[in-house]
Amino acid sequence: PNIRAAMAVCNEPRQAILISMAYQIGADGLSKFTNTLKYVATQNWHAAQAGMLASKWRSDTPNRAHRHAIQMLNGNWYPDYK
Repeated sequence: PNIRAAMAVCNEPRQAILISMAYQIGADGLSKFTNTLKYVATQNWHAAQAGMLASKWRSDTPNRAHRHAIQMLNGNWYPDYK
């Protein structure tokens, strides 16, 4: 699974998270989230959230990672983004 496969199954709020991550850490950085991307591509949202929160990216930007992980899990816009 790659970024394209993950994007293909995501609704707009989830796509926005992948785009935001790619903007922050680059497409190469996002592509290193191999397990998380696999979970997204298979719509295993709980595992995708866990993968996001278990990453070094989370320790670098904990508040953003938390918001993004919630939005990835539930597929809805995070309340502060409205």
